[in-house]
Amino acid sequence: MTDEPSDEVATPTSHIEQTAEIFKLNNDCLECIFERLQDLRSEVAFAQACERFQWICLSRWRSSHAYDHMDLEKWRLLLPEYEDLCYFTQQMRPYIRQITESACLCTLLKDFDDMQIHVLPNVTSFYYVPDDMDCCPSERSIRKMAKIMPNLLQLRLTTALHGRYLSNFRHLQELHLYEDQHKAYELQQEYLDEICCQLTNLQVLDIRMYDAISILRLNNCVDYLKNLRILKLNLATLKSVLHEVLKLPALKQLVVLLDTEWYIPSTASVDSYDHKIREVREFYEIMERKAPDIKAFAVDGYYMPLEPGWDAVLPIWPYRKLQRLAICSWTHRIDFLERYTCMTNLQLLCLRNWTFLCDDMLIKFIKLCPHLQHLDVSYCRELTPNFLHLALNILKQREPNKQRCGYIRTPPVLLYYVLSGFEDYVDQKGLKTAPEYKDYITFMDAFPVSSERGLSFVDRGYQFDFE
Repeated sequence: MTDEPSDEVATPTSHIEQTAEIFKLNNDCLECIFERLQDLRSEVAFAQACERFQWICLSRWRSSHAYDHMDLEKWRLLLPEYEDLCYFTQQMRPYIRQITESACLCTLLKDFDDMQIHVLPNVTSFYYVPDDMDCCPSERSIRKMAKIMPNLLQLRLTTALHGRYLSNFRHLQELHLYEDQHKAYELQQEYLDEICCQLTNLQVLDIRMYDAISILRLNNCVDYLKNLRILKLNLATLKSVLHEVLKLPALKQLVVLLDTEWYIPSTASVDSYDHKIREVREFYEIMERKAPDIKAFAVDGYYMPLEPGWDAVLPIWPYRKLQRLAICSWTHRIDFLERYTCMTNLQLLCLRNWTFLCDDMLIKFIKLCPHLQHLDVSYCRELTPNFLHLALNILKQREPNKQRCGYIRTPPVLLYYVLSGFEDYVDQKGLKTAPEYKDYITFMDAFPVSSERGLSFVDRGYQFDFE
């Protein structure tokens, strides 16, 4: 009779002793325990046990930088219990630096209210790309967001909006409003003027309108854009301020989107008129005025079908400064390209969708451009596997001692080859993992980052990069 109660008492006493043992461990041991937890849900449970465990977990979360970037939808999957999600978000609030959101902005703001998150002081980047393009942020939401993220530097909003309160982001350096889909309307002129005049730190401005002629004008505010480095806009917006834009002291990149509508002469038949866009005056004027500073340009040959020989006397030739060149969707004769082999500083060459691109011409670039690092020949069906063998031999001859220990290696050429004439050959022969190609050519399936349409490719327009 007396033994049974003693057993009942012994069990909780033993449990207390075992629980107490973990507090005797030093922080290094506790961190080892943390590292062995299986998922974020377990880590949050560990953190909630006591302040010391919370400190251990928070230190690890911060040092890993895995949660500097907040995607609330992904966090919901990792923490299905709402209480855990609130706790974790509250703990990480001072350390979040980037936010990506795909749900409606008003929903995100309501979540912040429910979690009692009123300010995110270190968030510098907010990318809002909603799944539902009809979910447009209200003016009230923009104003509230500016209060929650007072130190925002980069903002991307791809839905239609008037633009009111965007100037409340006082420290903004990058504003991206472009989306290559339908928008009901674009930024209102008065708010664009306000943005340019008040956001004096602005370095990147993207106000392109994809499926209509833009009605925006920079006439009243271009003089305020002294710190602007990158400008992306429609041709209709550029026309009246081209001279002023080219004089901007910090301008490094100009991207022009050609409009979807254009003037058809009254004497032409609508049914027979060539609907390809042929507005090229500004293109040539930029080339003429900025020739000494041009280090890269890209042009879409489908929408700007310039006549053969259009570049024979371009003012860029005496300087030979081109480092990046993209001429895509062209049907000209292949010898048109040969003059560009004189640009021996080329690092990037994009010839995507060239109808007649052949092995011999491409080999000339491999021979004569020793700094070439990126080569995009996607959709070039006339190329053959012979190009790969020839290019490999040239690269090997250029650096015969590449395998020597201590030798400073030149990076391999990154080759983008989707739907090219040798795509099947690469797959059949397993060249992507072939040792003989490893140090010389890397075969790339995906297009590189920091590019809207692949390797320095512009959609329906042209781009210039300046020194």
